[in-house]
Order: sequence, then C-alpha cells, then structure tokens
Amino acid sequence: MNLTKLFAILLLVLALALGVGAWMLGRQPARPVAQPAPTAQQPVAQHPVVVAARPIAAGQRLVAEDLKVTAMPATIAGSFERPEALLDRTTVVALAADAPVFEQHLIHGLALQIDAGQRAVSIAVKEPMAAGHHVRPGDFVDVFFTLDNQNEHTQVDTQTRLLLARSRVLAYGQASVENPPPTAEQQRKAQQEAEAGKGGVATARKSGGSGQGNAVANTAVLAVPLEDVERLTLAEKYGQLTLALRHPDDTAVPDPSLFAALPTALQPVSGKLGKGEQLQGADRAYAGLRFKDLATGADARNARRPPAVAPMPLPAAPQAPRLRSVEVHQGATVQTVSY
Repeated sequence: MNLTKLFAILLLVLALALGVGAWMLGRQPARPVAQPAPTAQQPVAQHPVVVAARPIAAGQRLVAEDLKVTAMPATIAGSFERPEALLDRTTVVALAADAPVFEQHLIHGLALQIDAGQRAVSIAVKEPMAAGHHVRPGDFVDVFFTLDNQNEHTQVDTQTRLLLARSRVLAYGQASVENPPPTAEQQRKAQQEAEAGKGGVATARKSGGSGQGNAVANTAVLAVPLEDVERLTLAEKYGQLTLALRHPDDTAVPDPSLFAALPTALQPVSGKLGKGEQLQGADRAYAGLRFKDLATGADARNARRPPAVAPMPLPAAPQAPRLRSVEVHQGATVQTVSY
C-alpha cells in the first residue's frame, strides 16, 4: 500500500514539473524563422527581332542603314531575325523607328517580276487567238496586230503586223509566275488521290485534275516596255490581237532603227531636244501616240484610199425646139408655114 502511494506521489510530482515547464516555455518570445539567403535572379531568354532603325516611308527600298536587330523577351510571329533577309525589299506601309518589320509590311506579287523600264499590262484573250490556250506563265509570245478596213475607226487597208516581239507572259487566267498551274505529274497525282477518295472523278475535275485549268482564261498579263504600252492599248481597242507562242531560246527581235519613228501626240518644246535626238522612256510615253499614226506609220501612202466616185454628167445644153413646116397651095401660089 505504501509503495502504491509512493508511486502516485512521484507521478503527481512529474506531472506538476511538466506543467511548470510548459508554462515557462509559453512565456518565452517566439524566435524568428530563418529566411533562406537570397539567390541571384535567373536571366530571361532573349530573341533577336529586326526593327526599323529610323522612320521608313512607304514604297522605300530597304538598305542596311534602315534596319537593326534588337532583343525581345519572346519571339514575334511573322518577324525576322536577320536583316539580310530584308535587304532590297520594298515596304508597303510607312514604319516608325523601332517598329518590328513583318512580312506583310513588304511588297509581294507580280510587281517584283517586272524588269526596270517595263510595265505589266493585261489584255483580253480568246482561245483561237492565244495558241489554243497553251500559253503558260513564264512563256514568251509575239503579239500580232490585225486591222480590218471595215472598222469605221481604221482609215487603212486590212493589215497584220508584229506589234511586240518576245513579250514575257506574267499571268494567264488565274495562273501566274508566282502561282503556276500544276504540272502533268501533279495533275496525275491529284487525279489518283481524288479517285481513291470519296469524291471520285468529279473531285478530280473540280481540283483541276483534267488538265484544263487554263481553258476558261480570258486575260493575259504581259511585261511590256513603257514606250510600247500605248501601242498595245490602242491596238487592242481598235484592232485584234493574236498571241504567237515562241521558243524561249529564240531571242530574235526586229531592229527598230530600220523603220521611221512614229510621231507623238504631244510635241516637245522647240530647242529642248538636240539635233536628231528623240524622246525616250517615260518622256516618250507621256507624249502619247495617235491611232492614225499607229495604223499608217505616219505615211499617207499607207492610208486607205477613198473609193473612186464616177464624175457626175454635165447637164446637156438646151436645144432649140424642132420646127415643122407645111406648104399651103392657093391656086398658083405656094406658101411655106412653120410651126
């Protein structure tokens, strides 16, 4: 019994000691939590982007001084990383300094396919007059000009002349040198895929697999020297044009020096040109051309002669009235009476 009491007393003392220790710990101030030592900031990845080094006007050809490379925290879709990819390109819109240059800011299309001094001119075409629609973008053609003397605007005899030699075709129908029609191999593969698919032959025809993509073409775009644009437009308006397909290696062209130059509609100011000097390039195109000079070559002998008219007969001279006479016998007397 005494042992049990002794054990209970020890437990009570131990519990009291633990309580006093807990009370003492509760009264002590809380220690600050140790913060981890600051670390160096991780570097952000940089991406090169080409921007305008200075204000750039619309229609300006880019040079190295117009561009610079700047670092961006993220890539920009449609931008460029190297300025070399933009050199000699031409802008569509004006760009402010430090503005990124995008692909849509640059000129595209047939304008980039024209040589210096040329213009792209569209003409109407028909199958019989365009090599049976066998013309493709990139081909070279001769343009012939036919005049009919039945046309009230043409005062010349019926004639056909070579108007433009070795003109490059930039576009024919919906196809162009930038978007050429499919080749025979591409058409064959497209037809096989269409026939194997759900649409069958109808899908193949719809996708151009029949090879008649140019059959509905009604326009052609030619690269024409600036000084010949008015000749082509006048010839199309008052005559009939025919496209003759030629081999690309055939480079023969007429010698203009063998023929007299056509006079211009506008004459230059006296004294502005030297002796024997003629208008050239844009000045020649600005001076224009008359259709009658294109049709006749400024030579009256080539003009259509008016039909011969029979001379009107002169009025007959008045004739004296024809008189009649009768003899009247009275006995031995004979008298002649005229009436």
